[in-house]
Amino acid sequence: MDANAGVRAQQKQQAAEKDAVFAQQGLQFFNKETQLARAQDRNVIGLSRDQSDAYAGALAAQGKGRKQLENAARKYFRSKGTVNEGGRSRRFGVANYQGLLAAQSEVNSVIDNVLGRNMAYAQEGAARKFQMQQARARESLGIPAAYGAPVMLSPTNRLGGALQIASQVASIYSSFGGGPLSFGGGSSLASGNISSTFGMSGLGLGSSQYSGLAGSFIPKF
Repeated sequence: MDANAGVRAQQKQQAAEKDAVFAQQGLQFFNKETQLARAQDRNVIGLSRDQSDAYAGALAAQGKGRKQLENAARKYFRSKGTVNEGGRSRRFGVANYQGLLAAQSEVNSVIDNVLGRNMAYAQEGAARKFQMQQARARESLGIPAAYGAPVMLSPTNRLGGALQIASQVASIYSSFGGGPLSFGGGSSLASGNISSTFGMSGLGLGSSQYSGLAGSFIPKF
């Protein structure tokens, strides 16, 4: 009989429960990993869309600027269609040409800002937004499941179990008055039959010499 059988069974049950909890937490972390992968894919798509939208806006602004430049060129060449019949200033038509150059300079400046500085702002903003979303998705993942300290299993204690059985037997024996212990065959540790029980007649001891030893062979509980 193992005295630690109950404790060992309880510890085995605790270890099984801990294994089950660890497996469940590991499955939950795996599901979060799949969610992180999908979130990262969405973030990449969002970054690409933001960059595409910024570039599309820049192209639209560039088209509007070139449309204005086209209108200015038409106006200039329409005004240049008049014939100089003489008697006019040498600077005839210069004002219209200066207007065309001013419109061209303004359009080019706007296009440079849209495709240069403004595009850089848009790209930087899209990159920061992407990084923030990536960090948020990674934070939602959390940390992996940790098993922690293992459950220690107590050693077997069969000697203690034997002692418990002996104690129970002694308690039962004492409850019946504590008479002489019988060893089978009808013999007992009494003063009259010690020689027949232990074979002490051949030792040269008389009954008067060992009759007083009978009490010492009876165990006291």
